Amino acid sequence: MNKLFNIMPAIMLVVMISVGCKKDKPVPIEVEVPKPMAGFTVAKTDSVDFLSYQFTSTSSNYEELLWQFGDDSTSVEKSPKHKYAFEGLYHVVLTSRNSQGYSASKEIILNVADPNFDRTKVGESYFATIGGTFTVSRDNGGGPNSNEGSLKVVDGDPNSKFFQSGFSGDLVMKYELKTAALAGAYTMISANDSPDRDPKTWILQGSEDGIRWINLHTRTNEVFSGRAQRKLYHFNNNVAYKFYRISIKANNGSRDFQMAEWTVNKKQP
Repeated sequence: MNKLFNIMPAIMLVVMISVGCKKDKPVPIEVEVPKPMAGFTVAKTDSVDFLSYQFTSTSSNYEELLWQFGDDSTSVEKSPKHKYAFEGLYHVVLTSRNSQGYSASKEIILNVADPNFDRTKVGESYFATIGGTFTVSRDNGGGPNSNEGSLKVVDGDPNSKFFQSGFSGDLVMKYELKTAALAGAYTMISANDSPDRDPKTWILQGSEDGIRWINLHTRTNEVFSGRAQRKLYHFNNNVAYKFYRISIKANNGSRDFQMAEWTVNKKQP
């Protein structure tokens, strides 16, 4: 036993020397690569097809690219071609990323527009050419067929009007077409008197089934500068809806509402 205790210090010394002499593994040194830069050019691919564009990256120091075209479409190509479904303003973003996770981006607002489109013109009124059923959330006291009933707003006569007393910002006018149609515009005509009854703020919506509604166009603080004034509004749409409705949220201060005409139209003649 005494011999064991005598050799213990020697054993511990050997262990300590062994531990102390263990060779450490070299730690790799990561070399920082240049930071990425993002840039691109965009051009129409055809003088006739205004919906198609060529996007070309001018980015540098990247490993990956991601294009976001603003219409829920993406690409990872360096120079992709992209065709939009319809005209409008699109938020285009290109993001470049290097191998170390650094990224850069460039973004623009791309105006996709038909150079031959005339905003002063509008196509047929579907209420007149297709027909269907018109209803309102609350009618004139005399009913839809009365002298100022709701049907006057879709009768094609700008000299008649729909009048509703007790307006509270919740009027909904809905038209169910006999067959679905692709609309891209609508018109409204102010009535013969009392500008404070004119619609001021509204939302136009479309629906395929009368249950799920899609916002198509919104106006806020709109002003009709004259009586029997016709205003034309265009909106982007690529779906043929069977139901169209307009929700009047505000007028110009009156407790009553009135309007001469409302139509939903084909975009161009």
